[in-house]
Amino acid sequence: MGELRTMVETHYRGVSEGDLDLAASVFAPDVVTIDPGAGRMDGLDAFRAYGETFLRAFPDGRLTADRVVAETADAIVVEGRFSGTQTGPLAGPDGDIPPTGRRLELPFVDVFDARDGRFVEHHTYYDQMALLGQLGLVPAPA
Repeated sequence: MGELRTMVETHYRGVSEGDLDLAASVFAPDVVTIDPGAGRMDGLDAFRAYGETFLRAFPDGRLTADRVVAETADAIVVEGRFSGTQTGPLAGPDGDIPPTGRRLELPFVDVFDARDGRFVEHHTYYDQMALLGQLGLVPAPA
């Protein structure tokens, strides 16, 4: 297994165990993260705050890597899924969304760029409507 795969597994394990110190340990202090829900986040503190917000909403949240789509010496693309039950408030643009008690199985793609043994960029792609639909916050697709 390559170094980048090990770093991804460390990050996912940290999130899944609720250990954000472990999850963040593979990122550079000035990491740039792009997320469809949060937009651009600069630095490890912003990334960590986002992780705390998501784990507050989904305390049983788990990240699973289903497959590595591509890997080079300095980049890795992972197809995976986030699963958990929304038992806590979820931060939204208009304030907190109360717990729905609903289970979420959200497919995503992560793109990580590395330099000097740390991830320096992290782009996440997922369907925001699928997230809202699974939580019962928008009508299910016809």
